[in-house]
Amino acid sequence: MTQKNNKIRALAEGAIMIAAATVLGYFRIFRFPFGGSIDLALVPILVYCLRWGPRYSLMCCFVNGVLQYFLGGGIAISWQSMLLDYVVAYTLVFLCGFGSGKKLGWLWGTILGSFGRWVSLTLSGGLLWYMYMPETFLGLPMVNPWIYSMLLNGVLVLAVMAVNLAVLGIMQTVPALRRLVLARQITGEIQAGYERASMY
Repeated sequence: MTQKNNKIRALAEGAIMIAAATVLGYFRIFRFPFGGSIDLALVPILVYCLRWGPRYSLMCCFVNGVLQYFLGGGIAISWQSMLLDYVVAYTLVFLCGFGSGKKLGWLWGTILGSFGRWVSLTLSGGLLWYMYMPETFLGLPMVNPWIYSMLLNGVLVLAVMAVNLAVLGIMQTVPALRRLVLARQITGEIQAGYERASMY
């Protein structure tokens, strides 16, 4: 496969995965009483990251973050909130792509991408949403907005990550799904490396 055809395929798959993520975002598995919800919207994006690696995943995750806000009923109190809660938070999921083709990459890649999202959401909570901090959270008194933001977003991200890992884990245990869905795609750079290596 030529590098040009490879890029076209990556773009086409990215568009399909973003569309799937947008649709899945409308179906909530669970809604938290303090805001936020669990859905399967990130599963197609994580699959794309694991298939294509960080280079292609960066743009895919960025576009997904923008669409999650505009098409997913995003809530923001300012443009900074829109960036940190959606655009940056979802873009950082591309970190999952570093697990592409690696041993247990689906596991630690998902954790890494989720951690990046948690960092962005925590920054947004501490910097922008602090005025909505309740007196107590999870039975604990809240006096520091940063602690509240870390706990709140930690619960949300961990819950979503657990569901994502469960789905990806099931895919990983089924050989046909593992080969067809989670198999790393050979990019032009990797293919060129293989060709150079074969010359020696």
